[in-house]
Amino acid sequence: MKLTVKIQSIEKISTDALIIGLFEKAQKMRSVGNVESLQQSVSDMVSVDGFKAKLGEITHVLRPMGMAVKELVLVGLGPEEKFDEEAFTRAARAAFAATRAQTVSVLITDWRLENKTDEWSVLQLAMAAGTAFEPLSDDDRALLDKRRVTIAVQEKGVALVQAAKIGEAIAQAVNRAKVWGNLPANVCTPTYLALEAKKFTAYKSVTVKVHDEKAIGKIGMEAFLAVAQGSREAPRFIELHYCGAAKTQAPVCLVGKAITLDAGGLCLKPSAHITEMKYDMSGGAAVLAVFEAAAKEKWPINLVALVPACENLPDGAAYKPSDVIQTLSGKTVEITNTDAEGRLIIADAITYAKRFKPQAIIDVATLTGAVEVALGSDITGLFVNDPVLCDMIETSADVANDPVWALPYGGRRFRELLKSNVADCANTAPRGSGGGSSTAATFLSQFVDDDTPWAHLDVAATAYRGGKNPHSTGRPVPLLMMLLHQLATLAE
Repeated sequence: MKLTVKIQSIEKISTDALIIGLFEKAQKMRSVGNVESLQQSVSDMVSVDGFKAKLGEITHVLRPMGMAVKELVLVGLGPEEKFDEEAFTRAARAAFAATRAQTVSVLITDWRLENKTDEWSVLQLAMAAGTAFEPLSDDDRALLDKRRVTIAVQEKGVALVQAAKIGEAIAQAVNRAKVWGNLPANVCTPTYLALEAKKFTAYKSVTVKVHDEKAIGKIGMEAFLAVAQGSREAPRFIELHYCGAAKTQAPVCLVGKAITLDAGGLCLKPSAHITEMKYDMSGGAAVLAVFEAAAKEKWPINLVALVPACENLPDGAAYKPSDVIQTLSGKTVEITNTDAEGRLIIADAITYAKRFKPQAIIDVATLTGAVEVALGSDITGLFVNDPVLCDMIETSADVANDPVWALPYGGRRFRELLKSNVADCANTAPRGSGGGSSTAATFLSQFVDDDTPWAHLDVAATAYRGGKNPHSTGRPVPLLMMLLHQLATLAE
């Protein structure tokens, strides 16, 4: 997709399709202005179709009178008094998905929110234009490769162009994460992800290291290897470096969980859920996509991405409940549940990350089903040890419309739930103790230095959608991209 911001009046737009938003019970569209013929053409079509402009409702007007465009895509914005960020996103995505036109225009006038700038609107439209298709099929990807989108504005400025560029980059990264996430587990193996990562050497200032099983053992990542030992698929530890700023600037370190198939190990998952467990690598996919985007866009930031990739299967060699495993940090862990494997591989990766003396460590993982119980399916769980980093993440989430909610962790109660009689800690709390997401975050926090800003994003509820139409969502790529952009801007 190629996106352009252009000063253009509605009468002069000549793309294949033009998107126009319409509020319920509105007498006149915002963007039509004084083009009476167009207003009459749309009004007549609305009357014939019975279009009510309910949120996300779509109708088409072919060859509208007085216009050069071939097709008008009318999208309902719902009641004007209820038009907010969520309504904006839902309507925009519905409109861009409703047409197969290769050239599409949209007018910023229709999409203004009272509490948001035009830059925010352009950013959201750019993201919606590139990510509207769910699930993302091969035909959709082919269309997006050819599609040209114009956002028509009244006054063009550097900030609007920059917002469009960031939105376009985010959309491309989201789609990269979606593609990897949607692949079947027999294709998207740890080796496959490593080969994809090696392609990033095509970008300037990028270094790629892929540690095989032997190298992982030499590093001392015994917890990671324990999880992997039940599978015939060899594990891979993907280490990526991008140097876009001065070498003296501390890097941001992203850690992504990549369990390419999680059957639960010997604590086997119910069969109904295993088919969706190819998405358990969504955290790793998001980290890889964000890293690639930052390098491709040449953002002025230093970045380290660490992706431990393996499968968690029930084999004769699989690690067992009651095993005691030593982590890279030296801490020992009693295995009370082999299906709590993500925290083990992330713990080793966090310990490894500390050697780079990062300005922040952010891990992304489909870690607990409990986070959906706590927050529902649209909000990512946030656990963070630093108020400044927390504020930056929440601000980035707001701008990207990729919501998070800060939850508690640590403290005496959660730490006591992880006590073990035979090791430094257990990997899960006793059954029925509740607070599963907070307990998992507490486990991870043991491997982070108190003076290193750290955030854990539990995306188990938001990185994919299960059910009858399962698909990867690409989250939290928008949040991470906006956070990195914010950090890069501060460093300049």
